[in-house]
Amino acid sequence: MTVRNKSIIVNNLLVNYYYLEPKNPKKTLLFLHGWGTDSTSWFGLIDKLKNEQYQLYFLDLPGFGRSQVPSNTFNLDNYVKIVDQFIHKLGLNNVNLIGHSFGGRIAIKLTAGGAKFIDKIILVDAAGINSPNSIKKIALLLAKMIKPFFTPDFMQPLRKKLYFLIGSEYLDHFELSKIFSRVVSENLTPLLPRIKNQTLIVWGSRDTTTPIYYAELMKKLIKRSKLVIFEGAGHFPFIDDPGRFATEFIKFL
Repeated sequence: MTVRNKSIIVNNLLVNYYYLEPKNPKKTLLFLHGWGTDSTSWFGLIDKLKNEQYQLYFLDLPGFGRSQVPSNTFNLDNYVKIVDQFIHKLGLNNVNLIGHSFGGRIAIKLTAGGAKFIDKIILVDAAGINSPNSIKKIALLLAKMIKPFFTPDFMQPLRKKLYFLIGSEYLDHFELSKIFSRVVSENLTPLLPRIKNQTLIVWGSRDTTTPIYYAELMKKLIKRSKLVIFEGAGHFPFIDDPGRFATEFIKFL
């Protein structure tokens, strides 16, 4: 089996996705990537999952990968609607939803809303809990202010250095900064107790983008949840330790 690629129109946007469909699939899995990345960030797991007879879908969210950039300033509800309509358009049922970081935000809001087509969810270093992190707020403001100075090609190394110092995946796309501002302003903490689905929470112990206390709070507020911490891993535990991630993943499903 090989991973194939297709684009469809969802809510008037051209949306790209990758998929792997075995003949007799046991389960359906939909992967949602983080901000500033795309579906290919998950591809290191494919070899470890393809023998499990899973039907795999990897969606490029609007503005990322090969999907169209929204012409209006999206908020989180717009992204939730895109995923909802994508699932309905493909006729998927009993979907196991896997969301990393920003993709976790979408998974939380979609599932907390009572979507009946969702089976289990896996939250990987998920965003959605607002905290008084003044450093990143200042960094985001600074990035917007200095944007005009980083347009020339010779300034790109300095720009990348700034991003590294800021330590946030979210600042990599200035053209999406308005959307990002709207998305991160929404605190999803009140929604967590509404999630009734079985939930696996996977977190890197050294994550500085979404700190580990996010994971602990999610575990506390989501009733049917299990927390697995990857010691030594960062914001991308499925890349830092794909073997263990696949093992925990398969065991949970």
